[in-house]
Parts: sequence; C-alpha cells; structure tokens
Amino acid sequence: MSNEFTFRRQDAELNESKALPAAQSTAVNQTAIDLGQTPAQGALLAGCELEIGAPALGATPLPNGTTLTYSVEDSADNLSFATIADAVLVQTGAAGAGAAAATKRFRLPTSVRRYVRAVATTGAGTGDCSGSEFTQKLLT
Repeated sequence: MSNEFTFRRQDAELNESKALPAAQSTAVNQTAIDLGQTPAQGALLAGCELEIGAPALGATPLPNGTTLTYSVEDSADNLSFATIADAVLVQTGAAGAGAAAATKRFRLPTSVRRYVRAVATTGAGTGDCSGSEFTQKLLT
C-alpha cells in the first residue's frame, strides 16, 4: 500500500468557473474561496490543493506563440490580493491548433492567507477567449 497522499474530496461550493478574458493582455479573477481560517489561526491547510482547469482553445483565441497564464493569489481581507504562485499553468498556442485542455494542482503553502483564487491572464496577441471557461476547485 502506498503512503502517498491523494486529494480527491471536494465540496461543490468550493468549485468555481468563470469565462476567460475577452481581450489580449487582460486578467480575469475567479471568485475567491474563503478558507475560513489561516494557519496562523490554527487551521491545518497542509492537505489542501487548488486545482486549476484550463479548457481547450482553438487557434482563433490562442494563435501560435500566444499564451494564457494561470496564477494563484491570496488575501487576508478579500479585497487586496497578492500573487503566491505565478504561472502555475501556461497554455501556448501552437501548430495552428491552439492549445489542449490542461489541469494543474497547486498545494497551498502554510503561509496562505484566508482567501485564495485563480487568475487567468491573456498575453499579447491573443484573441477573444471569453467563449470558454476556466475552473478552480479546492481539494482536500
């Protein structure tokens, strides 16, 4: 038997989706997930991961060489956010076909603040990606 941790449990209320940006060099923020407590308040978050799901994108929204970058931010007050993990997932348009769907999990650090969210940012030259949605899930 393996001693490996697996994060598969999820709460439907901690699963969000949002349309991707409609213009180049633009960011879209997911609705923040309230962790309720932080490690400084005694919460044990070592067993939490934020899963980011990126949709497949065609060559029109994501032409060759253009990128869509997904990052993770946190906040103490749900107003002022700071990046805690930049470029957790990057989709790059290639071969005239855009980019395949992808999923990436990010383990929340012990220093994470109360609110966390995923952010999708289009690079220069991207098209309108708003016809597709990206997701975030908190896994425990």
